[in-house]
Amino acid sequence: MLEKEIENQILDFLDHVPECFAWKNQNTGVYDPTKKVFRKSHSKHQFKGVSDILGVYKGRFLAIEVKQPKKKLTDHQQNFLDNIKLQGGIGFMATSVIDVIEGLDLNEDGRFS
Repeated sequence: MLEKEIENQILDFLDHVPECFAWKNQNTGVYDPTKKVFRKSHSKHQFKGVSDILGVYKGRFLAIEVKQPKKKLTDHQQNFLDNIKLQGGIGFMATSVIDVIEGLDLNEDGRFS
């Protein structure tokens, strides 16, 4: 399954989790029609490795990096998740909705265990 399909399944699931507001982080850059390429802006206030899904869950910042099974986080992605957790947020990698249920400590109905 493609990462985009996993992302969509996770976002569809999160739409039904109480007290959760989540969205897809758009990190592909801006399309430059002159050069016919996507370009990313370069600012000291932008970070590499920002997670695919961002949001707020029960008042805490949420970051989920979506990967296909057996794929690994880059160093930048791991650093981003570590920083989110260090600041009291929730951050983890997910390869499926099951990982999200576990990462948010939910049961399969989307409620606390």
